[in-house]
Order: sequence, then structure tokens, then C-alpha cells
Amino acid sequence: MKGISKQLMSILILLLFVFSAAAQQDEYVPKARAQKAFDNAMASWRISHYEDAEKELKKAIKIDPGYPEAYILLGDVYYDQEMYTEAIHFYKSAIGLDSLHSPNLYYLLGRIYFDSGQYDEALKWIGMFLEIDGIRDDLKSFAEEVKKTTSFREYALKNPVPFQPENLGKYVNSVHNEYVNSITLDESSLVYTLNKPDSLIEGFYREGFVMAEHTDTGWVDAGRTLPDLHKMGNIGAMSLSPDGRFLFFTSCGARGGFGSCDLWVCAKEGNGWSNPQNLGGAVNTSNWDSQPCFSADGKTLYFVSARKGTIGGADIWYSEFIQGSGWTKAANLGSTINTHEEEMAPFIHPDGRTLYFSSKGHPGMGGFDLFVSRKDSAGNWSEPENLGYPVNTESDEINIVVSTNGEGAYLSSRQEGGYGGYDIYRFDLPPERAPLKVGYIKGIVYDADTEEPLKAEILLIDLASGDVTVRCESDPVSGRYLAALPGGKNYALNISKPAYLFYSENVNLSIENVPEKPVIKDVYLLPVKSGRTFVLKNIFFETDKYALSDLSRVELLKLESFLLDNPYVRIMICGHTDDVGSLDYNQVLSENRAKAVYDFLINSGIDPDRLEYKGFGMSQPVSDNKTEEGRALNRRTEILIL
Repeated sequence: MKGISKQLMSILILLLFVFSAAAQQDEYVPKARAQKAFDNAMASWRISHYEDAEKELKKAIKIDPGYPEAYILLGDVYYDQEMYTEAIHFYKSAIGLDSLHSPNLYYLLGRIYFDSGQYDEALKWIGMFLEIDGIRDDLKSFAEEVKKTTSFREYALKNPVPFQPENLGKYVNSVHNEYVNSITLDESSLVYTLNKPDSLIEGFYREGFVMAEHTDTGWVDAGRTLPDLHKMGNIGAMSLSPDGRFLFFTSCGARGGFGSCDLWVCAKEGNGWSNPQNLGGAVNTSNWDSQPCFSADGKTLYFVSARKGTIGGADIWYSEFIQGSGWTKAANLGSTINTHEEEMAPFIHPDGRTLYFSSKGHPGMGGFDLFVSRKDSAGNWSEPENLGYPVNTESDEINIVVSTNGEGAYLSSRQEGGYGGYDIYRFDLPPERAPLKVGYIKGIVYDADTEEPLKAEILLIDLASGDVTVRCESDPVSGRYLAALPGGKNYALNISKPAYLFYSENVNLSIENVPEKPVIKDVYLLPVKSGRTFVLKNIFFETDKYALSDLSRVELLKLESFLLDNPYVRIMICGHTDDVGSLDYNQVLSENRAKAVYDFLINSGIDPDRLEYKGFGMSQPVSDNKTEEGRALNRRTEILIL
């Protein structure tokens, strides 16, 4: 709970007034002339004639100094005029006359101290209110929320987090408002919104969208690199996918939409962009749908919607893209994240597990605050953590994006010494609020024969679970790709395209060995032709054994899929060993290992006439057997196209 409007506070005062009347232990009977003055004051207060009400109440108190209700109403008169010192004085005077005459005063005093930032006093008075017997459940719940927020603010102010924001400079920021939207995995490109006065209509503002590029000298405007969307009507809330290939955005009132504001996407093709496509009825509704963020797994879209089923005014929702079938029906992210207030601007980090977002509903410093939540292995989100003060302030903090390595974050903020309005700043993220370590791999996919760039699918698959952690595609024109490498798991990296042999690589990343620098890997895919070979680098056997490890299943399924996609292809499964052991021993071992792969494919329904297997022992090394690295390369399962 962030704060209460004046109108809502007045309603609460009336509710508590009724509550206090029911809670009175002994009805106080004032003197007749004091009662008449009080009634006159009540009539004036209800129509906001505060001066008349104040005059009548002071008369009532002079006539009858023991009249608690006169002190209470005079406190209300001052509260409504934001004269909090005077309100506190008369509320406390009423308590001094009868501590239980009007228990609501303890809450009101707590609220006044809360709104004025005196959190120690606020906690004291709210605490006393909660200790009173007979408080209605709804009022008790309301007070507990205030106490929770008060405790947080008191702690946050006493324990500020490190925060030294660095302005991105004059080539990004201006005298107008800049709002950060998204950043690519390699931090080379940043998309932001520029909000400035409309040149044609006085009093109106227009949003423009800019891509900035990071150079050796800092951030600069990348020029006209975003698609021209002027025909899409009122657009906003742009989000670039982590690999920079898909641009999601909101369009309000565009032809072909489902409601007031819809989510759309267009894909990058070389230096150009495809025509925008509406994400469809599984994602969009007749209500407001906006603020997209696409995850590095290449399938999950997080966004904000005010549709039916929201918990508050606007909630964070998500939908997943299933290859071959499209977007799944959007689902609410749940009550751990969403509150009865508003949630905004989700940002899912490339680790796939750390979500940053803005909320009015969780305890914070005021207005919208920035929070972080983490998803566990069961898919449950943790209780959101506030990013702390002074990252969050009494103003609205709405947008944040976090770098791939988790060390830096970008937000829009008003800071002294800025260029004007909201500027974009970078700051070092406190380690306790940082995501898991993530690296990234990039390169170009080529046709091995022609050396022409190719559009190919890049999959990073968790070998333990079989789940796709990252999915993306290389650019159809340039062949370039950019993919996240989240730490903590053993992965199969598969790069494939129909009619080509797939590329296989093992990427075993503990949290500690996530690469600090980008992994650069250009891949040359071989068209399917007789006599060509490729190595399955995610087939595993225990030492001196030929039973397939469970971790091999991902690669075996990929090989099965390759055979199903290329029904005319016949293969030989070739087993190879290092030179440890005798010739006969390694010959038998290699043949048994090749047969294990053969048996898996037969059991999966592949026609035996399309398969052969053979062991080559240690007769065909591809590296020196003098080192463990060399011996590991020689121990391999290879596929030969017959």
C-alpha cells in the first residue's frame, strides 16, 4: 500500500467515525450549548466550510473542555486542510480525555505520521491501534498493510543501497523525457522512448522510438534502424527481443486490432523489418494490452493487461509461443506478483528466472517502485523484493532493464544534473538484487559449400530436463545470431536447418564458469550428401561402459528428428575410442556403443533398413591421444551419411 488519496482518506475517516461510535465505552453527554456548536460545525465541515467549522468547534471546546468529539472533529478539519501539526494536537487531546473513546484516532495519527515520513511515530500509533480489541477485520487488514509499508520505508531509509547512476549522455538524453525499453544481450543496442511536445498540437505530447548503439566513445543514436510504424496509429511500449531480431510493440486503434490497445510484432530481416503482425486473440483482448517483454528462451512473452481476470487495475500476464501452433492463451502471472493495485513494465532477464517489474501494490517508497522476483525450479515466483532506496524514491520508478551479466541496470529517472525531465541512467545493481550469471554466444551461420549466410534454428537445451532454455534463429539475410548462455546447467547446443546436417556442441556451464566475454562461433552447416559426417557431441557413456547416459536423450531425440525430417537418408553410426586399452578391447567397446545408439533409433520406430552401425576402435583419431583434451575428442559418436 503506497498511499491514500484525500478523497479516500475522508471516506475512511467517516468509516472510522462510525466504528468509534460503536466502540465507545461510556457515552459522553456534552453541555447543550457545546452540542449546538458541534452540530453547526459538523454541517459546515461536510460542505468544506472549514473556517466556520473551526470557529464553532473552538466555541464548543471553550464551553465544554471535556467534550472529546469536538477535539476529534477539529482534528479532522485541520487534516483536510493538510495542517497536520494542528490535527495531531487535537487528536492527541481527545485521546488524553478518554483513551478508548475513539480508537480510530490511533490509526489516523499513524497515517499522518506515515504521510509526513515520520515512520517511528507511525509504527508506534499503528501498533497501538492494532492492539485494541474489537477492530473490524477490514480495518485491521488495512492497518496491517500500512504497518508493513511503514516498516519497509523505515528500514530502507536507514539502510540505503549503493546507487551511483551514470547518465548515458547528450546523444541519448535531452530536455525531454526518455524512457528505457530494452537492451540486447551484448549491450550493443538500446531501445528507448522519446516523449516530447507535439509540434502541431499545443499541449499534446508525441512518443518517438529510438535505437542507440554503444561505441568506444559511449552511446549514440543509431539512426533510422527501427521500422517505420507511422501507419500503426498511436504506438508505444516497444521491446526488442534479447537477440535483437524481433520488435514487440503496442498499437492503440490500429486496423485489425482486437481492442483499445493490442500487442504486435515485426521481425528483422537483414537491415529491414517485416510487416507488423498482430499477436492474435490468444494474447490480445478487447481491453488494454501493452508493455511487452520477450524472454531469451524465444517463446515466453510477458506483458501488462487490464483484461477480465486481473487482480488489480493492471496485471502482468504471459503467453508462450509453441512452434507449429502459435501463442497459448494468456495466463495471469499470479497473486505473488500481482496485487490489488497496478503492476507495470515487466522485464525478464536472459537467465529466464529473474523478473523485474514496477508496482504500486507491494511495500515501497511511494508511487510505483521497482521490484525483483525469482522463479524456482517448480515454476513458482518468490515474494517480490524492493530494489531499495534510493533506487526507488517517493516518485514513480517504472522502467528497468538489466544487462546480461547482471552487473548493470538501466532506468529512467529524474536526477540532479540531468538534461531535463526523465533521463536514462546506468547503475551497478546490488549483488543481492542481481540475476543469475549469463553469458552469450554469437556468430554467423553459413552454408558450408557456398559460404552463403543461412537462416537456421539455434537451440540451447538442458540435458538433464530436456527443456529448451533458449531458442532463436539466425537472420535470414546476414546469418547472424545471438543467444544467451544461462549458467548452472549442462546444455546441448544444436544449430539446424532442413536439408542440412545439424551442428552439435556440448556447453557445460556451472555458475562459476559462465564466460565473461562473448563466445564467438561461426557455424558452417553441411548440406545433406552421401559421404558426409557429423559428430554427436552430447552422447555420453560412463568410462569403459556402453550403456547410454540419461543425458544423451536430448541428442538422440535430435538425431531421430533429423531422420524423420529427411526420410530418404540412410546413416551409419560410427563408434570411436581413444588409445587407452588394447586394440581388441576398444574395438568391442566402440562397436557396442554404436549399437546402443542404433538400438535407441530402432526402438523409436526408425526403419532398420535406414541404419547401420560399426565400431572403429582407436583406428581413426582426430586429435593427439597424449592429452585428456585430445583423448576426449577421439572418444566420439559420429554419423556417416550413406
